[in-house]
Amino acid sequence: AWGERLGVTRDESDFAVDQGWAALRAFDSEMQRRGMQLLAQLEDEGRVGILLLARPYHADPGLHHGVLDEFQALGYPVLSIRSIPKDPQWLARFFAGEGGDPLGVADVWPEAYSTNSAEKVWAAKFAARHPNLVVLDLSSFKCGHDAPTYGMIDNIVAASATPYSALHDLDANKPSGSLKIRVRTYGHTLQRHAERLQDLHAAKDELARRIEAKRRELRARARARDGEVNREEKGGLDGLATHDPASERDYAAWLGEETVPRFAPLEPTTGRACDTAATAHPITIHRRTS
Repeated sequence: AWGERLGVTRDESDFAVDQGWAALRAFDSEMQRRGMQLLAQLEDEGRVGILLLARPYHADPGLHHGVLDEFQALGYPVLSIRSIPKDPQWLARFFAGEGGDPLGVADVWPEAYSTNSAEKVWAAKFAARHPNLVVLDLSSFKCGHDAPTYGMIDNIVAASATPYSALHDLDANKPSGSLKIRVRTYGHTLQRHAERLQDLHAAKDELARRIEAKRRELRARARARDGEVNREEKGGLDGLATHDPASERDYAAWLGEETVPRFAPLEPTTGRACDTAATAHPITIHRRTS
């Protein structure tokens, strides 16, 4: 019936659907790539980013009432849920040792029934594990699907002491004035959080610098010690090469061995000592004393 009304064949419809899904996957991939870059930049620079927990329609300026622009004007980049990388290997860094699916929410919401609500809860879990992210939770029209998530999200971020602001009344009449006040209030909290992050970032850099300096010092000591040992070994081997009995004894002592005299062999016919025995040198018996 729809084919006749739309003037398309089934093959054309299937092709259009496939192209639509491919475009959606490409969009999500690009969003996650940019999100990964931004998260890496926040970590490298010790800065704060805002993770937005919201419905897709909150991307509309008419529905978010310019709140996102206000925060970005204060210097805090805003990430959406879709911009968080979903690669399990990448996420393992934050969910390591917890078991289960790093993209799951069954541990906090066993009976999740709404896809977008479950995404908001999962994003709160991620923000609670990322030191450079804070949370902004938006809700409009007293959304019934969002209502069950309020308490869960609040408990998740409270457990990790993640800065969190909830604006659940964006559809109020003429909200611009009150929203600006709340943005500035939350902005002050974020500024203090950013200062703590900067202090922590500087402390980590200083620790890394000291560790590297100590590593170089230990390597230099090891090289100097190895050079001294090599010189001593070379001196001992040179003494052995000249068959100097004193050098041989010194080298044996350095090795922790002992030297014993080599007795002259007897001639098999006369039973007398060989003439060479008088000039025989001691030989080293490799007998460890320790």
